[in-house]
Amino acid sequence: MSSINYYMKVRIRGIYATALTYLFLKSGYTIVQQTPQIVERFGIEASNEPADITVKDGIDKGEIVSIGGDIYEFLRSTFKYSSVWKSPVKLYSVIEPEGCEYMGYRVEPCIEKGTIIKPPVEGKIVLSPARAVGKVAMVWRGEGKTFFSEHIKEEMKEKLLAISLPLNKKGYNIKWRSNAIFVPASELKKELESLVMRYESGDFRNQGEEFIRVILSLEDKLFLDGIRSLVVKTMKFHHMLKYSYHHNEVDEEEQNEKPDPIPLLKGLIRDTMAIEHVKADGRKYTLREGKVIYSEINKDFYVIRLKREFKGRGNYDGLEIPIENGDYDIVEFDSRQWYQLHRYFSAEGELKGIYANISTPPELLQGKIRYLDLEVDVIKKGNEIRVIDLEELEKKKELLGEELYKKAVLTSESIKNSLMSL
Repeated sequence: MSSINYYMKVRIRGIYATALTYLFLKSGYTIVQQTPQIVERFGIEASNEPADITVKDGIDKGEIVSIGGDIYEFLRSTFKYSSVWKSPVKLYSVIEPEGCEYMGYRVEPCIEKGTIIKPPVEGKIVLSPARAVGKVAMVWRGEGKTFFSEHIKEEMKEKLLAISLPLNKKGYNIKWRSNAIFVPASELKKELESLVMRYESGDFRNQGEEFIRVILSLEDKLFLDGIRSLVVKTMKFHHMLKYSYHHNEVDEEEQNEKPDPIPLLKGLIRDTMAIEHVKADGRKYTLREGKVIYSEINKDFYVIRLKREFKGRGNYDGLEIPIENGDYDIVEFDSRQWYQLHRYFSAEGELKGIYANISTPPELLQGKIRYLDLEVDVIKKGNEIRVIDLEELEKKKELLGEELYKKAVLTSESIKNSLMSL
């Protein structure tokens, strides 16, 4: 363990907070700005120091994002079965695009120089006019207004406004970041002065924060369930269920002597279920939904079988067989398996081909099934059986990591062998 961790202060928020706090503490990080619940669960002293790193739910609660110091190696080694992406450009760094592009990414708006306010999570960089950004505030020329992080409460805004008002009168915009409420007024004033000097001199050289996104697989959510259970009573599928249940249903069930996830799991199933196919780079595709024709819900696993019906248009991926009116697919999602077998049938019930999609075990969410696609697939057409898209797997190896890469290769070979007997 590197001793530098002891000097990195981490603020943790979101549905994974208890498990993540345990993991960060064990690895030598200092946890700050803890919620009262975390203070009580870990028996630690509350700390109101400013954070070097913020770790929280992503826009999609199936993700974790980290902003601030570089903890890529820690996250990559912790989440062995998830996609981990580190932005090639730092959040809040100042760049000068060429022809509306930077490092191969499209830049919006197309301006000569700007601060990155959104890294290329969705394939494009979003800029604002150049700003000087520090730990507690941002400064730029504008209408002379003060803005606040959404995490700053109303009672704190008056104090911060009093500090920024003199600069507002000189035509500077100030945005206070969430760390500002944990810093003495004298230090806030000092940082603002420094930011004004940096802004006016155009010195943005050392500005910017690392942005890292983890797209969590079911396997790693179950891992987090186990970690959380070391601190507080936790049933299997806790974090997966927290994604879909937004009130206290999961917490209330865990207050029982023997928590049972089965009623909550059953509550997620609809007559028709959507399929969310998530790529390693975060792109999401909604596949044709299917009618539930079989389900088995157990406290340790679940199985959902769907029938998906097609109208004649295009070809089946990988099989190069035309889709005809009345065709249908029978596909089974098993939380213990790293693949789904799609069996495509004609309207008359004749098997046309089999497509094995290699993925992380499927998650059961509200009215939909989600998995992280592992790029490689196996097809069976007549007597022909082959593994396809291995080159795509190689391209995504860094995102998927060594363990997922190995799992994809081994699973595809195992499926290829098993299809020989079908």
